[in-house]
Amino acid sequence: MKSQPKLDAPRWPAVLPVSAVLALCLLAPVSASAEVKIAGLDDELATNVQLLLPLSGSACDSARWRIERLFRDADKSIHEALEALGYYEATISKSLTWSEECWNASFDIEAGAPVIIANSKVEVQGAGASDSDLLPKVRVSRPAVGDVLNHGKYEAYKSDLLRTAISAGYFDSDYEHSTITIDRPARVADIDLLLQSGSKYVFGEVSFTQGIIRDPLLQGYTDIRPGQPYSSRSINELYEALSGSTYFAAASISTEPLDTENKVVPVNVNLTPVKRHLYSIGGGFATDTGLQGRMGYTNRRVNDKGHQFDSRLFLSSVQSQLNATYRWPKDDPRKEWISIVAGAQHENTDTSESDTFKLGLLRTRALSKSWLETRYVDYQYERFTIADQDTSSQLIIFGNNWEKEKGRSLSRVEVGHRLNIDLRGASDALGSDTSFLQLQMKARVIRGMGDKSRFQARATLGTTIKDALSELPASVRYFAGGDRSIRGYDFESLGPTNADGEVIGGSHLIEASIEVDRLFAQKWAIAAFVDSGSAFNSDDFDLSTGAGIGLRWYSPVGPIRVDLAHPFDDPDTDLRLHVSLGPEL
Repeated sequence: MKSQPKLDAPRWPAVLPVSAVLALCLLAPVSASAEVKIAGLDDELATNVQLLLPLSGSACDSARWRIERLFRDADKSIHEALEALGYYEATISKSLTWSEECWNASFDIEAGAPVIIANSKVEVQGAGASDSDLLPKVRVSRPAVGDVLNHGKYEAYKSDLLRTAISAGYFDSDYEHSTITIDRPARVADIDLLLQSGSKYVFGEVSFTQGIIRDPLLQGYTDIRPGQPYSSRSINELYEALSGSTYFAAASISTEPLDTENKVVPVNVNLTPVKRHLYSIGGGFATDTGLQGRMGYTNRRVNDKGHQFDSRLFLSSVQSQLNATYRWPKDDPRKEWISIVAGAQHENTDTSESDTFKLGLLRTRALSKSWLETRYVDYQYERFTIADQDTSSQLIIFGNNWEKEKGRSLSRVEVGHRLNIDLRGASDALGSDTSFLQLQMKARVIRGMGDKSRFQARATLGTTIKDALSELPASVRYFAGGDRSIRGYDFESLGPTNADGEVIGGSHLIEASIEVDRLFAQKWAIAAFVDSGSAFNSDDFDLSTGAGIGLRWYSPVGPIRVDLAHPFDDPDTDLRLHVSLGPEL
């Protein structure tokens, strides 16, 4: 039979946390408080005495009999506060004085020598005695031999150890005994803890709310199987996976009631579906594209197999496009999806005009928690005009994309990064009008510098191996310049030119940018930046550089950026205004 937890020494009030300090402040009388002086103690001891002393914070207009009673009983409170931290030999000198306005109390305290832990025995019996999830907690943070006895830390350790045992699946865990034996004359203490873990529970069936998504797909969100040893980590992973899906507005997981006879933990998942149909409409302005409008429609549950449909329409004077995606999960919806995409785009810039139609098949899967891989094949038909070249191109493009991202948000990003690597190519032997192989890498990093400042850097590298540049459509050539490229220059105005000085695009691309910004109000920041880069062929590399200052507004729909940039190799332009919006990563 289990004994009740026992202390040979009295149980002491724990050291109060910061939340208790705040509570005491909130509950203190509104009228002026008298001064209670504590002398002779270090900061930690004095703070605990002050917090646990009822006299502290009493008002000047408190009844005299009440103050005198609290002052008389203060010795007991002081001893309890110091003994909670291991000091059992305190001596106290005190005085209480009165004036017409108020009263004042002073305490001169000598803490004496502390009680030291001479022996610290912590033992686990039962199935948990060899559990690698539980044993590290036994060793870490436990009261150590040679430490000053601290009852608050001891109680916290006991609670943490029991909580860890339960989280590891030992739901019957309890202390066989938990004692502190104090030898006051010798100023030493012995700690003896024995945790009886009992048997480790196992998972039972995982049940989900029915009628939203088919059960086989829901089971793909978890690795939990009946009979598997219980782990709170598996429960947390299931919750995160369901919350991160696009099917559910809310998810809650219950492991009650426990089957204490068979040591089984049921997993009951209650799901609330998201609204199936989602419509969006919006507009704005960006220097690269001018006035723009957006419309979107998403069906987040086409059927109970988890299929989804998404469409987007974007309209502007420079670029317009209509895209649609139909996608569905494979066996593990956390890691792998198949998508069919179709789209049409019209682009009309100062350097080119093109109409593109695309149909593609994509397979997206998570390689790890950090990396996402997309393999794709696209059929692309493009009719384009670049300088004096007016022609069309048909391509079957095979590609592989890898992406790593952290910190993406519509609000101000303090720490984040994004890396995207895309390798794609086409071959005339496989039905394309021309052959090429192209590699593009984009990187961006954001780091905070103190409370209000940030540093940003981005870079883009691209290279193409090709039969002939003239056979490549506009969508495969590289151009530079614009809001998100090299500020100070028009959109896609930089690149190799023909004999008439018209930009025709290049086979390679290098872009780099450094930016520093600082908040001057809650949602406003000022920035300074330098951009440099070039689109080029192998024999005509020539960097273009722009620099300037900008204003940032972190609006509810995302950051809006207004920049003034000077192009250093364009003598006809002093400043160019750039306005853009959208996430920073």
